[in-house]
Amino acid sequence: METTASLQDIALQEQETGKKARLDYIDVAKGILILAVVLAHAWFANINILGHMVPFSMPAFFFLSGYTYKPGRGYFKNLGKRVVGLLLPYVFFSTACTLLYPVYVNLAKTPVWQQTGMGPIWAAVAKADALNMLMATPMWFLVALFTGSILFFAIADRTRGSLKWTVLSAAVLVAAALVIDVLKKNTLWWFVDLAPYTAAMMVIGAYCGNKKVFSKITLRAVLIGLVCLAVAEIVNIYFPGSNKTSVVTYIEPKTWYGVLTAFVIAVTGTFGTLLVARLVEKIPVVRRIFIWLGQNSIWILCIHYCAIMLMELYLYNHKVLSNSIMDVVAVELFGFGKVTDKPKDVAVKVAVALVSIGLSAIYALIHKSVKKAIKSRKAA
Repeated sequence: METTASLQDIALQEQETGKKARLDYIDVAKGILILAVVLAHAWFANINILGHMVPFSMPAFFFLSGYTYKPGRGYFKNLGKRVVGLLLPYVFFSTACTLLYPVYVNLAKTPVWQQTGMGPIWAAVAKADALNMLMATPMWFLVALFTGSILFFAIADRTRGSLKWTVLSAAVLVAAALVIDVLKKNTLWWFVDLAPYTAAMMVIGAYCGNKKVFSKITLRAVLIGLVCLAVAEIVNIYFPGSNKTSVVTYIEPKTWYGVLTAFVIAVTGTFGTLLVARLVEKIPVVRRIFIWLGQNSIWILCIHYCAIMLMELYLYNHKVLSNSIMDVVAVELFGFGKVTDKPKDVAVKVAVALVSIGLSAIYALIHKSVKKAIKSRKAA
């Protein structure tokens, strides 16, 4: 079975436009991964089950970032694109979530606001320590990818064409991640402790992208993909310190080999997901849905947790429902414990949806304006 566009067509398109052509299966894979992230954070998805099924959802994005790497740009040009693509949305959505924090606390009816105060929250934004921000937790990914890119861009052109240098670089980076993980006590500012791990995933992704590893799909490739997913699940279940959905939480200092098992889970799970994406790519309607999700994964990542938390806190007696699958089934199928929507509940749902759409629209305009300004400056 051939790709949607032949490799010759893709190469020709890159030469004519000067841009790296988008590959549908990459966007489909991103769509699958971001959907897993959203569902894992939603009460109805049962986070325990999702966490065990797709524990590699965020590390896979690191791999894909390397896979789509375009060689030939200068180091600082590459880094500049990361500033616009990663730090701009981080600053915008972190600020928005911080401003919405009083709303969250009011709906939760807890003394957290009095205990935390605005000072520590804004300090968390400045340090990029998004894990301390209750409504912006998923955005640690943007900063981790940026710090990893600082290392990756320095070695990408040398390693992407050589299996020897790819393996050696990945091994050194994973070893560095292991050392940092053993020595550190807390998450470091700007997630520099995750930079080696992130760069290792990107290095492997860049090599696979250069070799176009997933350009064709065969029965053998599908079987290998299934084996990879099985390995990811087995390692995830039976090795302590690995059964979480976030790199930050499943690389635990008390479990020194957590870095190694996390890396194995991330690589094998990503390979399996990409091969699943090649199959999904063949289903027209489903493909379009996942391509849209994949192409908009950044702002979906940034806004979904805020919206979910606000709705859960207000609509479900100010607390998240149990993660027990039996409780979820009881609520969904039989209505036990289900809160019936009142007019004001519906109003909150609509308001949260409008706020999410509004923030996304504002960000899109800012992002477009910044890119246009940079382009105009270069032209001048």
